[in-house]
Amino acid sequence: MDKKQLIKELKQAYQIVCQYEGGYSEEFLDAKEFSTALNHAIISFEDGDDSCVKDLWLWFAPTSAWDDFVGQGGIELGNSIFEKLKKYIRKMNIVI
Repeated sequence: MDKKQLIKELKQAYQIVCQYEGGYSEEFLDAKEFSTALNHAIISFEDGDDSCVKDLWLWFAPTSAWDDFVGQGGIELGNSIFEKLKKYIRKMNIVI
């Protein structure tokens, strides 16, 4: 599992979701709120803080926040991130 590749994809996801406005997801009032939370989580993760991995995993799980805001156009990237997060969680023995 390559953490650098995962971070690269997360940053790509952030750039995409920044282009969206409005919408709603169970945890977030709109895409802007989600993009802000995602950015903070990416920075923390990149700095070695694995406490945000659970949130990232939940946000990129099928039919979760990522899908709610980005929709069909982001499914492939979202699924890729979710799979990489699952591998990272297993490798690092993170309890979800």
